[in-house]
Amino acid sequence: MPPQRKPYRRFKARGSGKSDEGLEGLQQLTTGVGAAERPERPPEVDPWAPKPDRHWWSLRGIGVWGWTWRVGTIVLLGVVAWGVLGFLSLRGAVADANARITPTAKAALSPAGPLLSSPQNTLVVGIDARPGETRSRADSIMVMRTDPGAGKVKWLSIPRDFRVDLPGVGTEKINSAYYFGGQKGIINAVRGLTGLPIQHIVVVRFNGVKKLVDELGGITVNNPTALKNCPYSGGITVSFPQGKVELDGERALQFVRVRKCDSDFYRAARQQAFVTALKGKMASVSSVPFAPWNGAAAVRSMGTDMGMSDLIKLGWLQWRLQSDSKDRIVLAGIPRMVGGVSYVVGEPDLDEQQLAEFVGR
Repeated sequence: MPPQRKPYRRFKARGSGKSDEGLEGLQQLTTGVGAAERPERPPEVDPWAPKPDRHWWSLRGIGVWGWTWRVGTIVLLGVVAWGVLGFLSLRGAVADANARITPTAKAALSPAGPLLSSPQNTLVVGIDARPGETRSRADSIMVMRTDPGAGKVKWLSIPRDFRVDLPGVGTEKINSAYYFGGQKGIINAVRGLTGLPIQHIVVVRFNGVKKLVDELGGITVNNPTALKNCPYSGGITVSFPQGKVELDGERALQFVRVRKCDSDFYRAARQQAFVTALKGKMASVSSVPFAPWNGAAAVRSMGTDMGMSDLIKLGWLQWRLQSDSKDRIVLAGIPRMVGGVSYVVGEPDLDEQQLAEFVGR
């Protein structure tokens, strides 16, 4: 029987033998490109790599992710710069303030526990020298008590004319304790009068009050009593209505110092209102971006034994703890002439009751 023809015929590339040339020929027919000439798969593109047609700083066509990381980087760098510059400003001011406290005053202070967890008393003294004198007197004497456990900040004002016995000096007004004994003298005098341990001291020159208020852009006080046409140093008179009063630096200085139209008790109440307003201004939400510089301005106007860490903690407590009118006390006394000198003579029973309320007993 004759052999049958197959319905197909095997393809064999021309010129090919028994090698792979036949396969290569087939590939050339189907693709038109030799195996050696076939393009390789393009490499994966790095999404972080800048586009070849624009620089890395270009904002053209960067998309949401590009905007996000650029804005985030700028914000982060801004926060870091804010923190570093604020820290340096505050650190320098604190170093200067610490240098203004004498070694004898530091030695006279009572031991202090952790500021954020234990009650502590800080003596705040406003000082000024009379014309022609080089030594200062304490024109303003207050004890600030921070009590984290009770959630309170309390203030005890001592009238500057309060009658006390100063060791080695005799009977004097308590403001003279600074004149005769300096910072150590006023610490010992306040402790001897009240029985309170004094863990820290802050000394403020009155001319520093003016500068501080101006640097803060002014403050608003709630004046407890009206004052009208009251004589003030320099041959002028000053007036302050009751209620909300806007003060710049000069007016703030007048507000805390004027006293010839009423008593030391009213003056002490005005000073407490001033401190409350100052604390409110520095702790307000609007002042947060300027907090390190506001803090540095406050510290530059004073001397204190507290280091930077304790001052930051104290600022935190001032913001967190509460204080209302019943937490602001003026030590009771009766104005009286003794030996031709005008004093405020204490009332022992009432004073003891006030001090018990002050410490929370």
